[in-house]
Amino acid sequence: SKKPWKGSRKQLRHNLNKSTRSYFSFGMSQKPQKMFACVFPGRPVMTEFKQVSQTRWVLNVPKPASLRDFAITMLTPCIPKDAGATIYFSLPPFKDWQYIGSITVHMPSQIFHSPWRGVIPPNTPGLQIGISIEPKKFIENLHPQSQYEEEKKLISSVQGIAQDVYKFLSSFAKTIPNRGDVLVMPSKCLDQWLKKFEAKHKRDPFFWMKSS
Repeated sequence: SKKPWKGSRKQLRHNLNKSTRSYFSFGMSQKPQKMFACVFPGRPVMTEFKQVSQTRWVLNVPKPASLRDFAITMLTPCIPKDAGATIYFSLPPFKDWQYIGSITVHMPSQIFHSPWRGVIPPNTPGLQIGISIEPKKFIENLHPQSQYEEEKKLISSVQGIAQDVYKFLSSFAKTIPNRGDVLVMPSKCLDQWLKKFEAKHKRDPFFWMKSS
């Protein structure tokens, strides 16, 4: 299977079918219309998509690290039936775009998992959501994040938690004559670690990402 599209905006523009562009009558010269809306749970509905070309829109999303899921909906379903609106995201400096999914006239709304969650640093100031009108044949060859990337996220999480366990258990290290360094742990030490971990996670869900 082909890899997810990942490249510059210029590359994406070359992939657009000329016949798809001709469907649009609103164009850049006329008054911009609110074509799409983005909804993150707990935040106001965002409709401030900036139209950067006849078939592409960009939305700035502040403080994205803790966002679990989001929905994209088509407010004005006037795209061609043989085309779809592909959704991408990009991190600063906004040169590379990662495919997330798509919506169509027949399915104008979709809920997506935030692929950047657990990957980007907690203090990431913002990212961009991009929407591009593409022919369906082009969309059929696109795929969301690969299994390899999902595994990387899982491994990163496990490593962070394991490091926290190691630091906690190291606090029980003692030096005993003729035996060297040993761990002298109380019977409920893992229960104590779990309580501390849950308390830290409640204050900062990604505290382990800040550990070196």
